[in-house]
Amino acid sequence: MKRALAYCLVILALSLIVLGAATGIFEPQEMLAYDFLLRHRPVQPQSPEIFIIEISDDTLQGLGHWPLPRDYHAALIEALNQSGCRLIVFDILFSESSDSDTRLAQAMQAFGRVYLPFAFRIENQGGEIFAPEVLGKVAAGLKNAVAGLGHINIFVDSDGKVRRLPLWVKRNQQRWPALGFLAASHFLGKEPASITLPFNLRSGVWVNYPGAWSKTFRHFSYLDILQSAAALKNGEVPRLDLNLFRDKICFVGLTATGTSDFRANPIDPVYPMVGTQASICNSILQSAYISRLGIFWRALIDLLFFFISLWLVLKFTPLVAFACFVLLAAAYLTLAQLLFNFKGVFYDIFLPLLSLVLVYSGVLLVKFFREVQARRLLEKELEIAAQIQRNFLPADLRDIGELKLRLFLQPAKFVGGDFYDIIILDDHRLGVFIADVSGKGIAAALIMAKAISLLRMLARDIADPGALLSALSNHLKPDLDSRFITGQYLIIDRRDYSFIGASAGHPPFIFLSRQNGQAAEMVPASGPPLGLVDNFAYAVIGGKLSPGDKIFMYTDGWTESRDSNGKEFGIQRLKNILIRQADQGVDQLLNNLKQAHDIYRAKASQHDDLTAVILERK
Repeated sequence: MKRALAYCLVILALSLIVLGAATGIFEPQEMLAYDFLLRHRPVQPQSPEIFIIEISDDTLQGLGHWPLPRDYHAALIEALNQSGCRLIVFDILFSESSDSDTRLAQAMQAFGRVYLPFAFRIENQGGEIFAPEVLGKVAAGLKNAVAGLGHINIFVDSDGKVRRLPLWVKRNQQRWPALGFLAASHFLGKEPASITLPFNLRSGVWVNYPGAWSKTFRHFSYLDILQSAAALKNGEVPRLDLNLFRDKICFVGLTATGTSDFRANPIDPVYPMVGTQASICNSILQSAYISRLGIFWRALIDLLFFFISLWLVLKFTPLVAFACFVLLAAAYLTLAQLLFNFKGVFYDIFLPLLSLVLVYSGVLLVKFFREVQARRLLEKELEIAAQIQRNFLPADLRDIGELKLRLFLQPAKFVGGDFYDIIILDDHRLGVFIADVSGKGIAAALIMAKAISLLRMLARDIADPGALLSALSNHLKPDLDSRFITGQYLIIDRRDYSFIGASAGHPPFIFLSRQNGQAAEMVPASGPPLGLVDNFAYAVIGGKLSPGDKIFMYTDGWTESRDSNGKEFGIQRLKNILIRQADQGVDQLLNNLKQAHDIYRAKASQHDDLTAVILERK
C-alpha cells in the first residue's frame, strides 16, 4: 500500500512537471528568470553601422511641439543623403496626409533607401500572427516613395514588458516583416525571407537587447543634424560632422519626455521602442540571436532535475541533501547564465528550482509523518512497557497491622530504573526495599525487572539484610555491564516494630521522631552499589519505631532535582519540609512534599526518576 502510494505521488509529480512545461503555467516566473539572465550578462557587441537619431526634448524645444512639420523630416533625409548615409528607418507613423508630403516624398525618392512603418491589430490565428485590421497606415502620398514598409507591432507580456515581437504578420495572404528585420536584410542586400533566424510564427522572435538604452548604440540629436546641415549651407563650421553617417543605418525615433513611444523591457523600466527595432536589426547584422529550448527539451530538463533531487533527498540526510541542493541550484544557475551569455540560449529556470524545493519539502514531510507515526507506535509500546513495569511493583498496600505505608514512583521517562518492593516474609516480619538503577529508560527498566525478581526469590531464604544485598549483588554483577544499582533494604518486626537494615550505596533514609520532632538520617551506605563487587559484607544497622514515628525512604531524584537556574533541591531542603510536615498523616505529607518539589522545579524538566516509600507506626 505504501509503495503504491509512493508510485502515485511520483507519477503525479511527473505529470505536474510535464504539464507545467507544456502549458506555460509558470511562464510569468520563467520570464522573471529570463530578465535576470538578460540584466546580468555583459553589454553585448553592437553593429557600428547602426545609429539612432532621437527626436528628444532638445529637438522639440528647438523646433516646436509634436508632431513636427514634415518639412523637417525632408530636411533630415536631404542632410543624411548628402552625408552618404546607407539607410534611413523612421520608427514614426505617417498615417495622415500633410501639406508637406510632396516635399517629403521627393526627398525619399531622391535618397531611395527610406523605410517607413505601419501597425496592425494582430491576433493569433491557426498558430500564426494574423492582422485583421491596419491601425497605423502610411499616407497615400508617401507609399510610392519608400524603399520598403515594415510593421512595428510588439508583444507586451502580462507584466507590461516587451521581450518579443512578431517577425512576420500575415495580412490578406501576404506576410509583412518587422521594420528592423526589413532594414537589416536590405542592408545586407537580401530579402527578409532568405534570412534564417530562430523564431516562432506564433510567439515571434526574442528581442536581443544588447544592453541598457543609455549604454548601447550611438545616439544623435535630430536637431543637431538639421543645424549642422544648415551651417554647412551657410559656409559655417557645423556642430556635428555629418560624414559620420556615411554607410550607416539611421533609425529615427521619438524619445522626448511625455511622449507615448515608450515601454518597459527586461533591462529598462522606460525604453524607447525605436531601440527595439534597432535591436532586431543589430541581432541580424551580428548574427547574435536569443533562442529558447523547445518544450520537449525543457520538459526533459525539468524531469531530470526532479529525479536528481529525488535521488539526493532519499540517499542523504536532510542537512547533507540541503547542501547538495544549494550546490546543484548554484551550478544550474551558473550554467544557465553562461549559456545565455555566450550562446543566447535559455531554458526553464523556475520550474526545475521549484521541483528541488517541492521534492525536498515533500520527502521531508513524508519522513516527518512517518517519524510521527513511528513515535506514536513507540509511545504506545512505552505505555505498555510502563504498565508492565508497574505490574512488577507491589500492590498499593496501605495498612499492615499498626504500620501505614505510602508508595510513590514517578519516572522521568515512560519507564525508569527506580523501584521498590514490599515483601511479607512471615506472620510478623515485613521486608521493605528501595533501589535506583543507574541510567534511565528501557535498559534501566529491564535491569529493574530482573533485580526485583531476584530480590523476591532471595528474600525467602535470607533473613539478614546485609547478606541479602551481598547475594543480590553477586547475582546481578554478570549482567549489569558497567551499570550498577544503589539499594536499601529494611526488615521490620511487627511484634515490637524494631527494624534492621543495610544499604548498598543508597542515600540514608530519614527517620522522623514524633517524640523530639527531629529528622535523622539512618542506615547510611555501608558498601558499594550492587553489581560492582563480589561477596561484599554489608553492615547491618537496627532501630525501633515508636508510635507516630515515620521513615522516609527515597531515591536521589528528589535531592538532585534542579530549578530553572540549575540549583539542586538538596537534602537539607528535603529535611526541612519533612520536619514541617511531621505531624501530618502520610497521605498529606506525601502530597505536600510533591507540591513543594513541583513548585521548586517550576518549568525545569524532570531529569531523574522520583521514588519514595513512607512508613508510619500508628
